[in-house]
Amino acid sequence: MHERLKNLFLSITRRGTWRQVVRMNVSLILSGIVATIIHLDEPVWALITSVIVITQTRLTQTLSTGREQIVGTLIGAAAGMSAIALEQWCALSVGMVFWVMLMPLAVLVALRPKMRVAIVTLMVVLLFPATGEPFSRPLQRIASIMTGVVVSFAVSFFVLRNEARREVLRNAASLLRRLSDLLVTALHQHPDHDALATVDVMCRSLLQDINDGVQEAEVEHPGSLARHDPLVVRLPGLLRRVRSDAIFISRAAVEGETARTGDILQQERDMLGRMLGQMADRCDAMAASRRGHTLPDEGMRDILDQLDLQDQQGEHWTPVMRFAIGLLHADMRLAARNIWSDGRTDDGPFPLSGHPFVAETAFDPVSTNAVARQ
Repeated sequence: MHERLKNLFLSITRRGTWRQVVRMNVSLILSGIVATIIHLDEPVWALITSVIVITQTRLTQTLSTGREQIVGTLIGAAAGMSAIALEQWCALSVGMVFWVMLMPLAVLVALRPKMRVAIVTLMVVLLFPATGEPFSRPLQRIASIMTGVVVSFAVSFFVLRNEARREVLRNAASLLRRLSDLLVTALHQHPDHDALATVDVMCRSLLQDINDGVQEAEVEHPGSLARHDPLVVRLPGLLRRVRSDAIFISRAAVEGETARTGDILQQERDMLGRMLGQMADRCDAMAASRRGHTLPDEGMRDILDQLDLQDQQGEHWTPVMRFAIGLLHADMRLAARNIWSDGRTDDGPFPLSGHPFVAETAFDPVSTNAVARQ
């Protein structure tokens, strides 16, 4: 119970939670003000719609939800107007015309569940009591719903928007630390399969969050993200490759490839944990800094030198582990170069093609001299 209360308190005090609280209140207040200024008879529908749209934490989710609200509202409004016409001109009961219009909307929602707001709009237009002309009722309620959507869009864009770049970099730092945990757990003589699977679940979740953050950044900078933030564009692919290498190593270790390996296991564990930690710290520092601010260029050379030094221990690994470790080292070199240069590098996936282990991991032909040295 104490741990649950502690987690609840931490989630409440998190900066993102209060940002969302402020955005929701601003959206509600502005929706009410706009609805009053344009003299809507039922401004409550604007408030309800603004809550539905603004509760989305991401800009892409807000745009998607708002688009669904608009399309669903128009479809439901058309059905509501048709139902009122049948009620007025054919002398049918409200219940009868409601069920007649509900059937096609139910089919639509079965095919496209996100269009369920069309049924809600039909109910709002037709079933809730109202005064005045029959056709003015749906128009007023449609205007209220549209007001809530538009105001929520504006608030999402301009009020305490969470910069996608910072989110991507923070999630990248978290993923690098989880990958460090995965590799440190795997590089034992008898690794725990269940522990590795648990860490990998977290890695997959963080990688999905990074992909979502990149989509958010593309909305913020349509058509120009690669020029504004090349690292943000490259990070998902870079980290996906490092994770794939880590999974390869973990699977090989579980299958017994490290069972007869000696002190090199601890050396590799310590080195990878330290290097991935440095890369994560760099991502955190970039997330905390302003866009375009240049950080001190320190740490990358240490990572590259350590990877080069560790490559020289390749003869102590089994062929499978040598291949897997070579892949990981090559992808870590590429990731480090991109992170320290903010993605502004032309390095290829395997920049050190002359290295025998890197040549092997890149599936390039290995020279005869290199084979003899191995």
